Amino acid sequence: MNLLFELNHSLIGFFLLILLSCAPPPQSTPQSSCEWCGAQDAPAELTCCITIPPADEPGEPLHIEGRVFLPDGITPAQGILLYVYHTNQEGIYPKRGNETGNGRRHGYLRGWMRTDANGHYAFRTIKPAPYPSHNEPAHIHLTIAGPDRAEDWMDSYVFEGDPLMRDKDRVLHRSGGDVPELVLVKDADGVWQGKRDIVLKE
Repeated sequence: MNLLFELNHSLIGFFLLILLSCAPPPQSTPQSSCEWCGAQDAPAELTCCITIPPADEPGEPLHIEGRVFLPDGITPAQGILLYVYHTNQEGIYPKRGNETGNGRRHGYLRGWMRTDANGHYAFRTIKPAPYPSHNEPAHIHLTIAGPDRAEDWMDSYVFEGDPLMRDKDRVLHRSGGDVPELVLVKDADGVWQGKRDIVLKE
């Protein structure tokens, strides 16, 4: 009887081993191979104006707005998706651990906007700090996509007076001109205000 029990027990273990070896490997959530992309993570419903950080996020409040134009530089570009992401006041991309898509790279200080009929966009966030290595000026990354326009990266938002801005950072870049350094002015409520218009490439 014991021999029969041990034989049955061995057979069950043998078949379980076969089943496990044939099972497909566990699936992980796919992550974009594009390090700077973010349009694929955008919510279905978008507005032209957003607030990015949670209310308790430390840092100096920053408001940036502008308009997006077609390549003629005159016609407003409606329905353009802007994706922005940046570091916190410590110069890192903060994460909560539940990020999906490229949020695993970019952290939670990121957001999406879609331009209105006037090409207008705006976002409120905190002023980012440079990377701890201090090898680049503080910046906000930007990509742009549209109904008939694949996502592409644009020059980052950088800030006038940043001591880390060097001549090499002021060469011709993706926007077709000098890197646009935002002139920030603090309003009566202590919020840094900046404006940047964008002309799409052909």
